[in-house]
Amino acid sequence: MDLQLCYNASEDTFPLPRYIKERYGPFGFPAPADAHRPYISSNFVMGLDGRASFRELTDRTDGNVVSRSREDRWLMDFLRAHHDGQLIGASTLRDEQNPEGRGWDYGIDDEELRRYRQDTLRFGRQKVLVLSGSGNIDLTLRIFSSPRVEAWIITAREGQENLRSQLKGLGREGTIKILSVGEGTRVDLVAAAQLLRQEHGIRTLLCEGGPTLYGEFLKNQLIDEDFRTMSLQVLGESTKPGIDRPTAYGQVSYTPGTAPWFRLISLHYALPYHAFFRLRYEGPRTFQD
Repeated sequence: MDLQLCYNASEDTFPLPRYIKERYGPFGFPAPADAHRPYISSNFVMGLDGRASFRELTDRTDGNVVSRSREDRWLMDFLRAHHDGQLIGASTLRDEQNPEGRGWDYGIDDEELRRYRQDTLRFGRQKVLVLSGSGNIDLTLRIFSSPRVEAWIITAREGQENLRSQLKGLGREGTIKILSVGEGTRVDLVAAAQLLRQEHGIRTLLCEGGPTLYGEFLKNQLIDEDFRTMSLQVLGESTKPGIDRPTAYGQVSYTPGTAPWFRLISLHYALPYHAFFRLRYEGPRTFQD
């Protein structure tokens, strides 16, 4: 692996083993500005034109197709190791299928990082939270039976009823933690974030997509950091009419005065095709001419 450090202004608060620290540099999070919710990071890959997925490719919409990078895969595990929980949208769960068609469990593959999370950080089994307001999820997917992760579902009132009915039909009542936050099929993201911190001890949360979910978090000012892999290719528009290749930031809109800024915290690269940014949310800014 050829991960190179260009710049790093991170806090040095995590007890990284020497061999990991030599590879990445110091790593840590600041004290959260809002103690009522988790410190929330995101992790995405995008091309030079900002697009994040070849969505028209059946079962091949995940970031691996865009990044094609061993370093990006290691950094994904590195970030997963440092967060209490991971969050994905139901669309991401449905779209990212493995060759067997049972999906991924989003567990840490790197054995060194898995041991570091377990033995040094004492974080325990990974918690992967799937967000679905409707509850229309295939509960036979690998994530819901994997021994590597503990799968939760965040939903709204109608979704909760749907999920409980599915679990009853499968003879699996009470086997998956279901958190209902919102009426109908609309999840209240702010209330969900507060619930995770205050009642379930989730101090740090990693959002892994997709772009629509990330955009909603950004719109609600719930993103604290953005870990961004830039793959030095141009994805362009979809080759199939009616199927868009989404941008990494969803459909949120801002005026020049309200558009949020991020501060550079670290920059790594892997020659010759990839750059890895760590960015910290600062919100709208004004600059002197």
